[in-house]
Amino acid sequence: MRAFRSLRVQFTGWYLLVLAVLLIALGSALYIYLSYTLQRSQDESLRVRAEQLAGSREVRTALNEGQVEEGLGELVAFFQEEGDGYRVIAARLVENDIDIAWIDAALNGRSGYYTVERGDGTFLRFYISRLLPPGVGGPPRDGAGQAPLGDMRIDESVPTAPVVLVIGQPMDRTRDALAALRAVLLISIPLTLVLSAGGGAFLVRRALKPVDQLTEAAREIEEADLSRRVSVRSNDEIGRLARTFNAMLGRLERAFHRQRQFTDDASHELRSPLSVIEAEATLALRKERSADDYRDALGIIVDESATMKRLIDQLLTLARGDAGEEALDAAPIDMGHVAEETVFTMHPLAEEKGIALEHVSHVSGPLFVFGDETQLRRVLANLAENAIRHTDKGGEIRIDSRHEEHDIVWEIVDTGSGIAAEHLPHVFERFYRADKARSRASGGSGLGLAICQQIVTRHGGTITVASEEGVGTSFQVRLPAMDSSDTVSF
Repeated sequence: MRAFRSLRVQFTGWYLLVLAVLLIALGSALYIYLSYTLQRSQDESLRVRAEQLAGSREVRTALNEGQVEEGLGELVAFFQEEGDGYRVIAARLVENDIDIAWIDAALNGRSGYYTVERGDGTFLRFYISRLLPPGVGGPPRDGAGQAPLGDMRIDESVPTAPVVLVIGQPMDRTRDALAALRAVLLISIPLTLVLSAGGGAFLVRRALKPVDQLTEAAREIEEADLSRRVSVRSNDEIGRLARTFNAMLGRLERAFHRQRQFTDDASHELRSPLSVIEAEATLALRKERSADDYRDALGIIVDESATMKRLIDQLLTLARGDAGEEALDAAPIDMGHVAEETVFTMHPLAEEKGIALEHVSHVSGPLFVFGDETQLRRVLANLAENAIRHTDKGGEIRIDSRHEEHDIVWEIVDTGSGIAAEHLPHVFERFYRADKARSRASGGSGLGLAICQQIVTRHGGTITVASEEGVGTSFQVRLPAMDSSDTVSF
């Protein structure tokens, strides 16, 4: 029973069933049509020959003399009414083959065709019609709409008593042709089904081969190796399925690669402060030290613990964002106002390093977006803090707020050390640090820009960077401007 659950068996079975129904229907229709055509042709031949005999002067003369010679070539008989019975004038005809009821029907004007099976298994086809005597008009029509053969009387030699003409032919040719057709159909239909079963099974197997490859690939794929792909050679539905499967494997491979990289980087980032904490604690416990030494060791441990806590919080933020578990408390926000407050908050830090920090708004009114104010403040604070960290004393940082078409734009421009061109494509990758712009010694964990990108993307915006080493860096955040009809939900 398990074999019937296979798509290959089901497709082949349905294909053969439909093909068998069509072949049987076609064969039956062909047989019926040929049988009808041959029968009609023979009936027409009998009727034409009957008309020829009825119109023949020699036949009428023989009837007038009461005797028909056996040279007419067909199975012919004439039945002439005589008293209460009939007188048979026959040529090459067995009288027992004729039913008297047929004769009565013909005398009453109902001509017709009849089939008789003889004792030896042969079949005869008869046409029976009435010959009208002279002076009788308005002959009735037979069942086929034909006039009785008396319409063709020519002279007064026809006997005055009505005569019924019976003409017959063997049905051997018709039945032999139908028997040959039956034999052809009985052989060709099963043979066609057998050949079609083989061909259909081959085609189905070939069509489903990519599915088998997909199954095999899925069975052999392991978390440690997602590089396996399915060979695709067709452009049909199966080919598209295989390409979709390959694309899914590619996405999974990249995701697992990022996950492994993320885990390795996180382990490395956490190992450093843990190593410092362990070293300081070990040194403090190794021998008696002064209170100042213990205080210094504990201060280092506290600093490294804070670094670990900050890193873990950032990791948790990214993980929640990836899983979509961190909901955004969306509301209308004035981006210009947020920029003003961020500059006010960051101004002491910039002043301490001797850096000029300012906000420039290019519009007189508010710049509304629909989003989570806390998260967007975090984006701008991270970018501003990053700019301050990498700008030397005497440098400048400017935050521009403006409205461009359908977007609200923040642009954070600094005159800091800049980012080398080979590092620009990777600055938003997690734990990525350029040698100069993102060194761990400056206090960065390599997650700030990744968090910024995640927040901006969840708000339907984009964040880009442009930089020139030794000149400065510009980060641009674009968020959809809020219309009065906006009802955005996150």
